[in-house]
Amino acid sequence: MSNLHPSIESAGSRHGRIGMIRIWVGIFGAPVAWVIQMLLSMPIAAHACYPYQAPLSAPIWQGLWGILITIGMACLAIALFSGFSAWNSLREYQRRVSEEGITLRSEHRSRFLIKTGLMSSCLFIVAIVFNICAVLLAPLCSPWF
Repeated sequence: MSNLHPSIESAGSRHGRIGMIRIWVGIFGAPVAWVIQMLLSMPIAAHACYPYQAPLSAPIWQGLWGILITIGMACLAIALFSGFSAWNSLREYQRRVSEEGITLRSEHRSRFLIKTGLMSSCLFIVAIVFNICAVLLAPLCSPWF
């Protein structure tokens, strides 16, 4: 960390902080979006189809399907943003390697975190899409067996 005044600090030091924020968004954005989808969709659907002692044949809210699709699409947008952030971080890393010839150990750690974020984003984007498909393909208040 530099002891310089922020107005005369080098652009590279600020660039590193922004890059790490993007890396962390890439790693945690999509999993958090999936968790939000699960924490919102499951209780809403459960209450709409099983509000008291017996399950219902139809949800108590007419717009349940739209609510679940809206939640799924919002979470998918967050996950796609996370994947886009990880992808841009990887492209920026590759550009810096080709221009500057990075050999520092901390830069190898950044590459590992960037690739972890990219894999995490891809995995959880697929999970969110599968949850959206479940809402689209399965009847809302029907038994699973």
